[in-house]
Amino acid sequence: MGSTEIVKVDDDDTLHRNLWITHLGAMLKEQRAGRFTVEELADRAGVSAGLISQIERGIGNPSFATLLRLANSLGVPLASMFTDPSETQNHMLVRRADRRRIEIPSQGIVMELIVPDADRKLGVINMTIPAHFDGAEIPHSHEGEECVVVQTGTLVASVGGQEFTLGEGDSLTYDATLPHWWSNLTDTAAVMVAISTPPSLGKSH
Repeated sequence: MGSTEIVKVDDDDTLHRNLWITHLGAMLKEQRAGRFTVEELADRAGVSAGLISQIERGIGNPSFATLLRLANSLGVPLASMFTDPSETQNHMLVRRADRRRIEIPSQGIVMELIVPDADRKLGVINMTIPAHFDGAEIPHSHEGEECVVVQTGTLVASVGGQEFTLGEGDSLTYDATLPHWWSNLTDTAAVMVAISTPPSLGKSH
């Protein structure tokens, strides 16, 4: 294992994180209301009822696997869990500071929506994958085709039972209905851009 890296979090990062946690809790409660009790959703998603209750109250700290399971159980796209854009956001232009964002502090994962919203024919997500992250526990699949480009670092991709090691500038294109996941076996974070059509629902197995 590599050494523990201490990451300084500035006020903007904290604000983004708090906004996302608040948005996630409200979205989860709205999607669940009238359909499932907390206990029923917990059973469907394979997570604890206590965690769902915490998330809905804006104090939860869900993992990426939990997000996928909740999205699948509710039948909503993962993109619906991104923070809402500002009211003044252009429907074509996305400034870097205005990207819709998911940050999972417990794992160091950060996802940013590059396109203005999820209601597109094309999905583009910028994703930071922390050191020593193992995605094998959350293989996922979705309709369509996907292309990923590694921006920095090194990642290992598993697609339909095949493994590929990608370095900076390498890309991988595949049938997204095949189970796939990403792992970072190095001591430093890696960044990739994932492009999918249609936008990914990200069904976990």
